[in-house]
Order: sequence, then structure tokens, then C-alpha cells
Amino acid sequence: MSSIPALLGDRGTELRADSGGMVLQRLHEEVRIPLAAVARVHARGRVVAVELAVPSGTKPVPYRIGGVSRASAAAFAAAMNGSLPERPAGRVPADGSALVTVTPREDAAAAGREASGEEGGEEGAEPLQPAEFFGRCAMAAAVLGLVALAARVVIAGDHVSRALAVLLLGVPVLAVGRLSATMVAMVWNEWYLPRHGITTEARPLLIHGKVTYGYTATDGRIRPAPVHGAAHGTSFQVAYHPKYPARAVVFGSPGQVFRLTILPAFFGTLTALLCWGTLALAQPAAR
Repeated sequence: MSSIPALLGDRGTELRADSGGMVLQRLHEEVRIPLAAVARVHARGRVVAVELAVPSGTKPVPYRIGGVSRASAAAFAAAMNGSLPERPAGRVPADGSALVTVTPREDAAAAGREASGEEGGEEGAEPLQPAEFFGRCAMAAAVLGLVALAARVVIAGDHVSRALAVLLLGVPVLAVGRLSATMVAMVWNEWYLPRHGITTEARPLLIHGKVTYGYTATDGRIRPAPVHGAAHGTSFQVAYHPKYPARAVVFGSPGQVFRLTILPAFFGTLTALLCWGTLALAQPAAR
């Protein structure tokens, strides 16, 4: 089933192949549709309809998902129709709706957003991680400190050109420092997540006509998977944070932590040298 693309539709709906059938996830419910209940899967543009088998004279009521990729819809319908069991000719089909299982999804937060009319990016926003929050605060403080240092150069009676030079040199210091912090976070994730995170399978997905990789977390959402150190064209294991599922690494890539320690050391040294140069340039303000 890993070769069959998952369909991501409007308002967070998702239709994917599962063992022995399909799973349709909506905002407040999860619908499991076994293959024995399906008469045909239709792909019409960006809409996919799962038509259930019904007795003669009964109008079928399909399950639909809209807003999906056209290429994904066509591939999904072809794969699922090819997996449908053969039915003996002349046999009266069973009522497929009796085989469908609908399970309510306890998602109070999503229910509150729907009631307030919030949609789009807010509905799928990831929670802000503490490390990212502190990183933004540190970056803002560093920017304010750089501006204050340049202003102090001018107040000390030096030329304005020296203050501008301090700003021009300080901007790369902030950029490289931010990159160094990102590298350190990558090394930490490579060590921490395989030991304390949740391991799952990342599989190829066809989204908007482009093959990418994604994994399904415990909250039911599909997130893009990192591909560094992974074998392309096949499924691979990823480890993600239990509280922040968007933070993930490729599981079991040998030597990756060692390789990543070289870049943080290099950028850390470069940050220190640029910071020293900026302070030396602003030395008259320190007298």
C-alpha cells in the first residue's frame, strides 16, 4: 500500500489506502471503507468519489474528497480499482454501507476552530517549540544590541562611517550565528530523537504531481519527512518528537552525527572571529 499516494484534500481531509481498504479522515470522524464494500473509485479532476456497492434499485451515496492533486487522484483511483475483489456474475451485491465503520475523532481544538470560522493556515499551524521561541528572542536581542553598539560609536564622537561599518559587519555575525545555532540543533536532534522519539515509516507520496516523502504522526496528520541520509525511491524510518511531530530525523543513518559536528564547529569559529572583528571595529565606543 506504500506505493499508493495519499490524497490530501480541503479542510484537512485525507483519503489513503489501508490494509484491506481505505481510510477517509474528516474533521470530526474517521471512516474505514473495506474493499468488499466498494463498487468503484472515480477520479473526476480534483475530486475522488468512493462509490459503495448497493443492492439493485438503490441509489449509491459515495464518499467524496475534493481539492486533491489531479495526478494523485488518477493514480489513487487506478490502484484501488485494480485491488477490488472480483464479484461473481449474477450475484446480488451486498449493502456496502453496512461494512463501513465510522469513528468519531475527539478533536476539541479543531472543533473550536471550525465553530469560530478559522480555516486555512491557522488550522494546520504547528505549535511553536520552546527552542524556536527562545531562538527568536535571542535573535531580536542581538539585533537590538548591534543597533545600540552602532549608536554608541556615533555618541562617542566617532565618524558615522565607522558606525555603518559596524552594522555591515554585524549583520553577517548574526546570520552566521543563527546558522551555527541551527547546526547545533540538528546535531542534538540526531542524537535525541532516535533514543527518545517515536519511530515510524516515511513513504513516497505523489502531491501536486511531484514525488515527495511524508510520514503520519500520532495526531493523524501527514508531514514532510527529512531526506538527508535516506535512500531515495524506497520507504525509510524516521524518528519524530512526541510533543512536536514536525521535528523529525532519518532513523539509523550511520555517521551522520559525526559529519554534522564539523559544520557547527566551523560556523561557530567563524561566528567568534566575526564577533571579535565587530567589537574591535567599535573599540572607540568602549573607551
